[in-house]
Amino acid sequence: MRQRSKVRLGMKVIHRHQVGASVFRRVSELVFINGKPKALLGWINIGGVRTPIYICDLDPDKLHRSAGEKAKNTYYYDDVTLDPRYEDVKSSALGLAFAPDVAEQDDQDEGHTAGGRR
Repeated sequence: MRQRSKVRLGMKVIHRHQVGASVFRRVSELVFINGKPKALLGWINIGGVRTPIYICDLDPDKLHRSAGEKAKNTYYYDDVTLDPRYEDVKSSALGLAFAPDVAEQDDQDEGHTAGGRR
């Protein structure tokens, strides 16, 4: 995380970003992979090399370059991006409504723990 304070020369995208029920304004790095725009949301350090691990696809029709010479590497995205890190949490939370009651499961499992005791 030490390098986050350094100025990055690449492109950036300003977008509304949703995490769970919260939507907020965020600035992410912008790259084009095979001509398709992607917002880079998260990084890890592998052997001293910054490596992206969370990428969000962007609709090219909703991506607009900023006006003005000072912000030539800045883009705006006219939609809400969803954080892929929380998609599994959302779908697993939906599955909890259909899961058996934990207390009921404990009663059924009594005596089946290691050594037969709790």
